[in-house]
Order: sequence, then C-alpha cells, then structure tokens
Amino acid sequence: DGPKHNWPCQRGFDDFYGLLKGAANYYHPTTLARNNERIEPSKGYYITDAITDNAIRQIKEHKENSEGNPFFQYVAYTAPHWPLHAHPEDIEKYKGRFDSGWDTLRKKRLERMVNMGIIEESWELSPRDPSQPAWDDAEHKAWESRRMEVYAAQIDRMDQGIGRIIENLKSMGEWDNT
Repeated sequence: DGPKHNWPCQRGFDDFYGLLKGAANYYHPTTLARNNERIEPSKGYYITDAITDNAIRQIKEHKENSEGNPFFQYVAYTAPHWPLHAHPEDIEKYKGRFDSGWDTLRKKRLERMVNMGIIEESWELSPRDPSQPAWDDAEHKAWESRRMEVYAAQIDRMDQGIGRIIENLKSMGEWDNT
C-alpha cells in the first residue's frame, strides 16, 4: 500500500489484474490487485479461474471500447506453482494416475511420444534428475502421488482457462486459425 511506481499500470499496462508478489494461496491471495487498487478475493475465489475471467473481461472491454487499436495481453497464471492448490473435482480426475511412480511414468511418456511420432524411436530416455531418488527408494509414496495429482489438476484448470480465452477470442472474430 506504499509507493506504486513499480506497479504494472506505472510500467505500461493499461489494465492489470493479478498478484503483486509471486506465490500465494490460490483461494485467499494477500497481494491481489486490480490496476492500482489492492482488492480482497470474494467467497469461492480461485486465482486461476479469476485470472481467466479477467483476461476475458479485458478482451471484451477492448472490443467494446477500443476496436481497431492494437491489443496486447499478458496472461500470467500462478499455476502450477507452489503452493499446490486445486479444485477437488480436478484432482479427482487424476486419482491413482501417478501411483506407479515417476520412473514408470517417464518411460510410458517416452513410449507415447514415440508412438505419436513426436520424437524419434532412437531417442533414449534422459537421465532422471539426480536430486530425485528412484521411485522404489522414494519415501512417502502416497504423498508424492497426491502431489503429482494436484499438480496435474492445476495444469488441467489452467488449460481449461486458456481454452476459454481462445473460445472467447474466436467468438468475437479475433482468432485467426491460419
């Protein structure tokens, strides 16, 4: 609430919605702002959904008030960063998916990319991050699996939001698929 010389609207943005600091509670962020005003989240708030809703609002307002002028939008989700917070229904979609562990998952993903033709069959699996143990040696496997489920749910919700933004652009004739 002090000087605002380094806030987004003083750095070239016409309209800002988001967090002034990095990581925050997804349900109750403490540095939430709209333009030059700190705001409090409403009941049922979730930052990923709010960022999407405000991106769509900005697009609609530009279309209504500034059509014909250039438009630049920077959508900066906090997902999938710490803390790991996601909607229960999104987490549920991934329940059990990571129980086999990261070593097995890495191998399956490589096989899938080869089968899809994304990478060459001759490409080998890169080494596991040396700071991480083999899955068989990992402690707290249930916690690690749950952590991966929540992380995947965060990405899922972010992807849903990006899809909503694109659909909104398409519906206004602002998206060219060519």
